[in-house]
Amino acid sequence: MSTAPSDREFTFDYDPGELRCGRGRVADLGEVLAARGLESALVVTGSNVGATPAVMDPVAAGLGDRLAGVFDETTPEKHLLTGLSGARRARREGVDALVAVGSGSSLDVAKVVAALASHDDPAAAAERAVETGTVPVDADPLPVVAVPTTLAGADLSVIAGVGLSHDPAGTPAHEIPNGSLSDARLMPTALCYDLALFETTPKSVLTASAMNGFDKAVECLYSPYATPVTDATATRALALMSAGFPTLPSESMDADRLYDAVCGVVLAQYGISTPGTYRASIIHAFGHGFSHDYDAHQGVVHGVLAPHVLRYVFDRVHGRRDLLAGALGVDDAADPAEAVVDAVADVAADLGLPAELRAIDGLTHDDLSGIAAEINDDGLLEVAPDGIDPTPAEIRSVLEAAW
Repeated sequence: MSTAPSDREFTFDYDPGELRCGRGRVADLGEVLAARGLESALVVTGSNVGATPAVMDPVAAGLGDRLAGVFDETTPEKHLLTGLSGARRARREGVDALVAVGSGSSLDVAKVVAALASHDDPAAAAERAVETGTVPVDADPLPVVAVPTTLAGADLSVIAGVGLSHDPAGTPAHEIPNGSLSDARLMPTALCYDLALFETTPKSVLTASAMNGFDKAVECLYSPYATPVTDATATRALALMSAGFPTLPSESMDADRLYDAVCGVVLAQYGISTPGTYRASIIHAFGHGFSHDYDAHQGVVHGVLAPHVLRYVFDRVHGRRDLLAGALGVDDAADPAEAVVDAVADVAADLGLPAELRAIDGLTHDDLSGIAAEINDDGLLEVAPDGIDPTPAEIRSVLEAAW
């Protein structure tokens, strides 16, 4: 008996960097560079991490005589001007690699440095970025080796965000437009996840970043671009993170649980960023509404909003709730959707994150209308789960529920 042909299919084009995970793995940095014929590296990091001997000393020791210098000027705002300064430094010193150490902002700025340094005239390329909204890549960009110290899951990615301003000090944050860059050659050539470095990160930063990483796995599962490959890595990621995250707020973290947490975040982002496709979705769009004017880590915002956004999604579409419930270990619940919402809220609570928007410093109830408008314009709403197209009023209602 013949059957109608199925239209089910997928394409998965992914070329991640080499992954090394474990305690003391930054000792491998010199070996990683040598294996790729790279002789000198500029470390790209922020001033806080750059002034932390517990991080920088082992990084320097691992690089050995391949360490050309340290550029410690990155900030969470990820200004284009910073990337240009780093590109000029990289070209002036003639380095052939970048080692990005720290949070997602340092990793993003390192990609901007790599992209701008690929041009004979980095300043002219930066000018074009302001005009077009996209940082151009010319010749092969400098290879980047990533050394994350947070768990946001911004590492295995071919994209980066950047604030498009040449004069950020003289421009209000909300007036600086967001830009981006995307190129398959920006995928880090290698990534070293050193457990000892995560132990140096302030608890508030580590726990907030972990929630951001967690939501990447959630969103991979209901993305319109989900594949069997990303289903597999995301479901395993949720199980590992659920097991490992409770140790993160502890002053003395359990070594095995920390390993689970880090491995979970690695899997959460595995495949989320592929050429032409990004699998983050509506939760991240809501988080972006708080990117300007509020001194709140994106992970804190995610911790508050994720349960409410998920409830909104599940009230309208299936949202692959059964797959999420199985990954979170609540598949025996009578109502899988509500069980998933509760499980995600429990993860945020385990991380010590607030449960209400009103807990965010500097945020007032009157701000919600402007935030809703910004969320409504966010590009990631275009890749919300199939059947989800929130109106401004619906966005506002989610924010009200989270208030």
